[in-house]
Amino acid sequence: MLLSTAVAASPVASSKDIQAYNSYDSLPRLISPVGSVVRSVVIPGWGQIHARNYVSGSFSFLATTGLLVGGLVSHRSFRQIYDNEYAPVAKVNSKSPAALSIYGSVNQVYKIRQFFLLTAAGVWAYSIVDSYVAANLRNAKSKSQVLLRDATKIEKLSLEIKPDRISFRTQLEF
Repeated sequence: MLLSTAVAASPVASSKDIQAYNSYDSLPRLISPVGSVVRSVVIPGWGQIHARNYVSGSFSFLATTGLLVGGLVSHRSFRQIYDNEYAPVAKVNSKSPAALSIYGSVNQVYKIRQFFLLTAAGVWAYSIVDSYVAANLRNAKSKSQVLLRDATKIEKLSLEIKPDRISFRTQLEF
């Protein structure tokens, strides 16, 4: 006894709908994590903004820029105090009370400058790492949405097996 199988399909969608479903345009645009990192290396926050993480990217850009400006201002202040006040007194006697007093204020401005510059470097490094993470999270979210969309379409498929034939029915909705 031979078992004959026949496949019968009754698509509800037109051929244009099927082409639109299979086209590349129906897939979400994924973001390159490496591209986001490169952008954040060039300009802090740019990679995060590219990964659609606008708040974090703006914070990174503004914080790094503000800290670098603070570092520049404190560096100018440091050079001015050092060259105009400390150096002339220290050339005569670096152990004098006046030189030690001025050295204390110069050292304090130097520490403030270092704080600004090192904090700016830390925020910039955070921006680089966060841009990589944000791009991967964005891609995962996009892929999960495609997966859910495709799963709902697969649920609408039906397969009917009878002794004399196999029937496959689908209903595509766009």
